[in-house]
Amino acid sequence: MNFFSILMLIIAISFLYYVIRSINKNSFLFANAALWLVVGIVLIMFSIFPSIPNFLAELFGFQLTSNFLLFLAVFLLILLAFAQSIQLSKQKTQITALIQELSMMRSKDKELFKNNEK
Repeated sequence: MNFFSILMLIIAISFLYYVIRSINKNSFLFANAALWLVVGIVLIMFSIFPSIPNFLAELFGFQLTSNFLLFLAVFLLILLAFAQSIQLSKQKTQITALIQELSMMRSKDKELFKNNEK
């Protein structure tokens, strides 16, 4: 193993440790962290076996392994942004429904309070 592989392994293990620690502290939901756990494991595999990215780059027709890794990173970030957009849309719908329900409950409370005063 060369210096870069060892450095990448240390960074990948530190990254995985941080993600797992965040899950344990309940500051990160497991559903959101699953993707980052996979990324950490892939980074560890790439650092231990540097021939894997080379093989995949040749398989998909990239001239340089670095181009393949950059493409993989951009693709992963696009997927992550899309998944977060879906989650944000669901949360916006839920917040709208909660606001409507709260407004109806407040109006009922006001009516009950007015009826009790009379």
